[in-house]
Formats: sequence, structure tokens, C-alpha cells
Amino acid sequence: MPRDDEQVRDEIERAETLLSDLGPGNEPVAGAHAIEAVQAVVGLYGECLARMVERAGPDLVREFARDELVSHLLLVHDLHPVGVEDRIGEALAEVRTAFGAESLRLLDVQAGVAVLEVAVRGCQSTAAQLRGSAREVVLAAAPELDDVEIRAVAPEPSTVIPVEDLFPVGER
Repeated sequence: MPRDDEQVRDEIERAETLLSDLGPGNEPVAGAHAIEAVQAVVGLYGECLARMVERAGPDLVREFARDELVSHLLLVHDLHPVGVEDRIGEALAEVRTAFGAESLRLLDVQAGVAVLEVAVRGCQSTAAQLRGSAREVVLAAAPELDDVEIRAVAPEPSTVIPVEDLFPVGER
């Protein structure tokens, strides 16, 4: 929610004061003021962005969020229109399609960690590629996460048709 004009004017004044304190002759306080000045400027940019998001409406903001750089900026200011679970779900759908993964799902997101469950039939190298791809797309879709935990589960057994049943009785 955007701040009122008086709060914004106060923040602009604070940022200007901090930036002016970074000049020559102020070396002892420059480091602390530099950090504080950057925080103030970032806060002002966030305020501007919040006002734009409010005026743009949800459809346009979702369109903006499809751009990776804009998406990151929206996340920094807690303005992203799509929740972390939904972003992860969309990313995992792409991996499922690419790998034909039978089971790849989000179990939970807690304390900056997404927990995934994966079951893959086939060789171990395919399973390793799937796990690596899943980790990569989840962290790209939700850069605010610290880690991705992947739990491997045994795939459900499939019905196997005996080879001899594939041929007519007379050809066995």
C-alpha cells in the first residue's frame, strides 16, 4: 500500500540528507550513511513502484511480472502478484513436460526452502537431470528462496505385459 505524500516527502528529505553526508570531509560517517542512503533510495523506488502497481491493475501487473527482471524488482518490494507456490507450480509443470516426469510436485515451502517430491522411472542420469532442472527452475521462479530440497520416492509400479502375450498364440 503506497505511503501518503507527507511520509514520502520526509523520506526524500532523509535520502537527500544522507546522500549529501557522503561528500568529502565526512569519511568517518560515510560507510554507515552510504548504506542508509541506499536503503532510503530503494525505499523510495519501492514506493514509486507500489503506486504504479496500484494504478496498473492486476492484469497488467501480471504481464509485467512475466519479465524476469521486473519480477525480481516486484519481489524485492513485496509487490509480486503471483504467490510463491503458484510460481513454483508453473515452473514444475514445464519440467514435467520436458522430462515426462510421472511425479514431480511441491510438498511445502517453509523458512525459505521449497520441498519437492520426485519419482522417476529409468536411468539414474535422467533422474539426476530432472532433479537438477527442477532445482534450477524453482530457484528462478522463486528467487526469494534459499534452497530447494528434493525427496526421491519410488515410482508407483506399472503393469507389465509379458512379452509372450504380445504375440498371437500360434507364433509363440
